[in-house]
Amino acid sequence: MEQPLKAYQVGDNDIVAAGSQEEALAVLEGLAGQTDLTIGNVALIAEDELDVPVVDEEGNAYPTIRQMLAELSEPTYLFGWD
Repeated sequence: MEQPLKAYQVGDNDIVAAGSQEEALAVLEGLAGQTDLTIGNVALIAEDELDVPVVDEEGNAYPTIRQMLAELSEPTYLFGWD
C-alpha cells in the first residue's frame, strides 16, 4: 500500500511532497543531483504549518502546503527559497 504524501523540509531551503524522509531526499537529489544532505537534514513539516499561506519574495500568494498536497498523486518538489 502506498504511503500518503506528506510535506518535508529538505535542507534549509526546499519543501518536498513525499511518502517518507528517504523519498523526500531522493526527490530533491533527482532535481539537484548528488547533495551532501542526509536523512538528518529532512524534517516533516508540522501540522500547524500546513495551512500557513505561502507567499514568495515578490508578495505573490500561492496555495497552502495542505492544498498543494491534496492535488498531488506522486512525490514531487513543491518549492524552495534562497
